[in-house]
Amino acid sequence: MADRTTVEASPPQESDTLHRHIRVPLALLAVLTTSLVACEPSHLRLPGNLVLEEHALTEPPASDPLSFHPLAGTQEEILAQHAVERSKVFPITVSMVDDNPALRAPWDGGELVAVLLTAAGDPPQQSVHLSTDGRVVFTAPAGLPSPVLPLRGLWTYDGHWALEILLATPDVWTGQIFVDGELVNQDREYDEAFGFQMLSDKPFFFYRRGEHVGLSYDGQEADLEYDNIPHYLCCSEGVLNSTQAENMVAFFAQHGDTWYYVELGPFE
Repeated sequence: MADRTTVEASPPQESDTLHRHIRVPLALLAVLTTSLVACEPSHLRLPGNLVLEEHALTEPPASDPLSFHPLAGTQEEILAQHAVERSKVFPITVSMVDDNPALRAPWDGGELVAVLLTAAGDPPQQSVHLSTDGRVVFTAPAGLPSPVLPLRGLWTYDGHWALEILLATPDVWTGQIFVDGELVNQDREYDEAFGFQMLSDKPFFFYRRGEHVGLSYDGQEADLEYDNIPHYLCCSEGVLNSTQAENMVAFFAQHGDTWYYVELGPFE
């Protein structure tokens, strides 16, 4: 199991794993299994033997309290199917370094520390500094202060480190993923990358490219054709963010006017 301190994982380098793209239209989900017209959930096998279980909803999910109404079955029945795996969530541990928020992860017999610093000014500017043994090895801008902590995750695995940052400016609100100092968004031409985790010991994350949201798992891409997957929400709406567990991820998604509750993992 990879070491983790929050919400992050890292994609393999291009030299490590063949990067392959697979397009998965939503219409195919219904064709491969039972049609949504019949109000049945859809199942699809994705790269890396991941299985996507998609449940169409009658209306958008509610956040206070969390509730959703599927076309088929009930919320209780759906949540019971993978309740044990879903309960194995990754803990989010934010510590303080000189009164500044920080994330930590084991690294080469020591640890990596990602610290959020805020420089005084009008407006104040934030930046993330990654260090090991007291030596700064990487820095990245994090934009302006907002209700959401820019530090979204720090991971170390297989000799690599990965850092997820929310960049917030007056014009931008986007997730950025850095792996060994390289910006994944730029390398793979993503408009956004977010939701990193180690999923069954392999790197997983969501991305947005153009109008659609897709996923990357162990270096392979699949375009899910969702228009939106809620993330980085705060306060009571934070319950609509994805649930990241050791062997699965659960999330809400939107395609057109239709909302879905989705569970994804190497299910039998």
